[in-house]
Amino acid sequence: MAATAGQGAVMPGPFRTKLNLRQRIVVILLFYVVGIGAMALVSYEDLSTMEDKLEFMRLGHVIANTILEVRRYEKNYLLYGLPEDLDEDRRYLVQSFQTLAVLTAEARDLKVSPQLDAMGALLRQYREGLDALAASGPGQVEAEGEAALKLREIGKALAEAADRVVEFERGRIHDLLRLLAWQLLGAVLVALALGVALPVLMFRNIFKPLGIIRLATRDIAAGRYNRIPVVATNDEIEQVMEAINRMVAEIERRQDQLVQTRKLSSIGTLTAGVAHQLNNPLNNISTSCQIAKDELETADPAFLRKLLGNISQETLRARDIVQGLLEFSRAKEFSLRPVNLAELAARTLRLVKCQACSGVRLRAEVPGDLTLAADASRLQEALLNLLLNAIQAVGPQGEVVLAAHRDTEGDQAVITVSDTGPGVPEEIKSRIFDPFYTTKEEGKGTGLGLSIVYGIVEKHAGTISVESAAGHGAAFVLRLPLTDRPPGESEPAP
Repeated sequence: MAATAGQGAVMPGPFRTKLNLRQRIVVILLFYVVGIGAMALVSYEDLSTMEDKLEFMRLGHVIANTILEVRRYEKNYLLYGLPEDLDEDRRYLVQSFQTLAVLTAEARDLKVSPQLDAMGALLRQYREGLDALAASGPGQVEAEGEAALKLREIGKALAEAADRVVEFERGRIHDLLRLLAWQLLGAVLVALALGVALPVLMFRNIFKPLGIIRLATRDIAAGRYNRIPVVATNDEIEQVMEAINRMVAEIERRQDQLVQTRKLSSIGTLTAGVAHQLNNPLNNISTSCQIAKDELETADPAFLRKLLGNISQETLRARDIVQGLLEFSRAKEFSLRPVNLAELAARTLRLVKCQACSGVRLRAEVPGDLTLAADASRLQEALLNLLLNAIQAVGPQGEVVLAAHRDTEGDQAVITVSDTGPGVPEEIKSRIFDPFYTTKEEGKGTGLGLSIVYGIVEKHAGTISVESAAGHGAAFVLRLPLTDRPPGESEPAP
């Protein structure tokens, strides 16, 4: 048998939870959804920040352009002293204050706040300087005067401050773009990791155990009742595996009962033949006893010893027939012991001899020195089933041969039961060893004979195959190891 229940892979600690299969699938999918959702949320936050930065930068360009207009009308006023230029200068200055207020309200980055405060201070200084210059009157404006020079310096500093705010935000946007690129790369890597890890977890914790169950059910359907290793998944899969092992144990128990029932059926079939075989030695014993009684007073002592020898010989012959039937019918534990194949073949042929029609020739071709480790009762049962099938296949006339030889290369005994019957059709070769499959008419066969043979051969760590062509008979070939192996241990893989 394969590994018994309870043996097999044990899941790692974090996954030894009391979750059923449905909950486990939901948790795995939830991990995937949460991971994707977290990446989407982070990306959304970054995009929202980028949108704010772009709006801030747009306002920065607006205030920079407004300050340029302030400087332009400042120069016109200093050159021409026109009141219209002064009014436009003040109007654009008011717009600059308004835009700065919006920028300050929009600013969420503390790093840019000092620069906005500095710009506000410069705007106020510029307004004071412009008021001082305007107070001197249009006729008193001098381009090279102290007030004009101071206003120009403040205006220049103001323009530079606006450019610094714009450049600062441009740098911040570039940094954010690089951060987004790294986050995108990280999201892709996380998605790939989740895409690899989650299928691996599902394969190891769900699909792999299901694959073991699928193979187990296929083996059971084929008549191979092997226990499977139970994977400690702590869910319905583990329960199904344990249930399969319990079912296999129950099937084995029931199969043993069926085998014994089939054996008793075979005994019933053989009883009439055995009774016929017993009639011959009993008749000889009876005849010899009657002659001895009649000739007791006058017979030669040598003649009487001959009669007694015949009686003894026929008694031993009857004993061997009965012993063979008892040996076959006795239920025993499976055990491997040295078995002489020629002697086993002879006993089996004696049991089935009377089942064959007079036109059927039974013969054995087994070397006298061929000995192998086997359970004699089980192996005889397998050979008996094959011989009975062969006798039924040949009908009233034909030949059935039980042959064996030693395969020294494979260290095996090769046993062949062949017949000259109609053969096995190609389309049923793959099913003839299935339990309860039979081609006989209803009520004339159970479909267990070849299945039992298959199970017995498998217990001996051997193989069985059929070689047949339609109309040219069939040959069932058993290959059994000559070396002693524990029961149920399979042949080593080549």
